[in-house]
Amino acid sequence: MKRLFLTTILLLNATLAATDAQVIGANAATHRDRATQEVRHAPTAQSAAVTTAQDANMAQVVRVSPEGTDAAEPSVAASAKDGSVYVVWVEHGANGAADVWLARFNADGRRLNATPTRVNPRAGGATAWRGDPPTVAVSPDGRSIYVGWMARDKSIASASLADAASLQLSASRDGGRTFAPPVKVNDELKPHAHGLHSLAVAADGRVHVAWLDERGVVPPPAATHADAKGKHTGHHEEPNRQVFTAYSADGGRTFSPNRLVARDACPCCKTSLAAAPGGRVYVSWRQVLAGDFRHIAVAASADGGQKFAAPVVVSDDRWMLNGCPVSGASLAVGGDGVLGVAWYTAGEAGAPGIYRTESRDGGQTFAARRAVATGKAQGTPSLLAAGDAEFIVWESRAGGATRPASARIERGGGSVSGARDLAQGGELPSATMSSDGRLFVAYVSKHGDRRAISLMRAGGSDAPAATTATPDASPAGRPKKPVRTMN
Repeated sequence: MKRLFLTTILLLNATLAATDAQVIGANAATHRDRATQEVRHAPTAQSAAVTTAQDANMAQVVRVSPEGTDAAEPSVAASAKDGSVYVVWVEHGANGAADVWLARFNADGRRLNATPTRVNPRAGGATAWRGDPPTVAVSPDGRSIYVGWMARDKSIASASLADAASLQLSASRDGGRTFAPPVKVNDELKPHAHGLHSLAVAADGRVHVAWLDERGVVPPPAATHADAKGKHTGHHEEPNRQVFTAYSADGGRTFSPNRLVARDACPCCKTSLAAAPGGRVYVSWRQVLAGDFRHIAVAASADGGQKFAAPVVVSDDRWMLNGCPVSGASLAVGGDGVLGVAWYTAGEAGAPGIYRTESRDGGQTFAARRAVATGKAQGTPSLLAAGDAEFIVWESRAGGATRPASARIERGGGSVSGARDLAQGGELPSATMSSDGRLFVAYVSKHGDRRAISLMRAGGSDAPAATTATPDASPAGRPKKPVRTMN
């Protein structure tokens, strides 16, 4: 996935400067040999908890990652049982080593574990990059916390397989204090690249995972280029990926056989999952269509993830791009069963920005898209269902500074209100909603020359006046024919 990031950046800057899309190079991870069993993993020597707070009545900001560390790629989830909030992130060390850490907070934003818990059993054995953070989800009864993460395959010696990694799921059954040995999700024996994964837990406790996979994918022919000395060298263009899913019916101890859902997925755009009542499951990705159009697609399963219907493109954005924008969609299902989809696009069908649509027939057709935030927006948004509304959080670049922003969307997509910046600076926001309606946002902040993870509990009393969004004038909302797939 990271082989052509630099090429992609140049393409985006040259052809889509207005989108301000960014592709950041991947951070490779190496392995260390220290192994642990189902016990609490010892934190680094620099892992003393440091907390700072702002006005508790309005918004509270807590520093999650320890001082003196380089922390990035956060994800956050809340327990519907007791309101606990779990934050996972990646700590990047020397020589490409990386570790996944978890911290727990109560519904008021107070830290519950004095020191974070390392998820990966072998120190330095994880890998992550900007587009593929670890994932976290909580079981409906609040007893189990699941973390999806990528482990570098230490058996790989070939430089051509430098991206080879395996998708792991770690489960904690004591509130995040300890983690059982991880379980490998992808089931093929040969090493391949996996990633851009997503995680969801259904009401019946079934754990669903989706990801992009390179098994069976034939790389495009090598392109010939001359270096500074005139010597010709070859490199491979980044191939499209396949979308796979799997589920666990025993709390993450074992997984079903991997199921191929679609081919020709954009190789660096994140997948998304949503589990709905009655065993319905939705998965999304960015589909590469003929002519290099890259549009969000959704596939639905009506039987708990055993089979998926043919994918449907949710919006004809007319976004033609010879590169990957590192920007996926976010899915959310409300109590009424309506599927909401939010994503970023910069196609010819309208202004670049964050858009939202919905499906009321189980993902077969989608309504006309509506703009949530146009202009300086980027990345993969977070869409959250909360009663008769949705909340969306995205990365804004308005005014030149990157910061998390949010808005409230009425169910049915009729209006967008309360659009605001959540912080003066920050990037890669991940959001969750507690059972009592509190919005929590984890994001990357800068502290001197290092990155850190901050957690904000965003209050509702400081929301600005409402603004109204109108349906997009493009033909984007018409029901779409299924895209090419393979089951």
